[in-house]
Amino acid sequence: MSEIQLQTSCFTWLWNNYPQTRRLFFHVPNGGNRNAIEGMQLKASGVVAGIPDCILVHQGRCYGFEFKTANGKVSPVQEKVHQAWLNDGTPVYIIRTIEEFKLNIYSIIGTVQERKVA
Repeated sequence: MSEIQLQTSCFTWLWNNYPQTRRLFFHVPNGGNRNAIEGMQLKASGVVAGIPDCILVHQGRCYGFEFKTANGKVSPVQEKVHQAWLNDGTPVYIIRTIEEFKLNIYSIIGTVQERKVA
């Protein structure tokens, strides 16, 4: 499973099973290829390399989720951002499976009965 497939599966599961998190769990689209002018504009307007892929805001707290394949590595820039967040008391989770994502959500929000989505 690719990182984007994992992220999509996790997002869909959360959306369907924890509707109270809708608009509170979101992707931060920092990646991708851009031309030099657009890249400079984005950087000047606050885009920061290494920010986790998704953010969850829950009960006044923020949580970062970095999605990686089974063998995917956190980049040095990501490591610096994650350490800064951890130093601030903001958790960052490295997610490699949907089961791992679910366990982290259960620990943050609590469990719910999963609904069967057709």
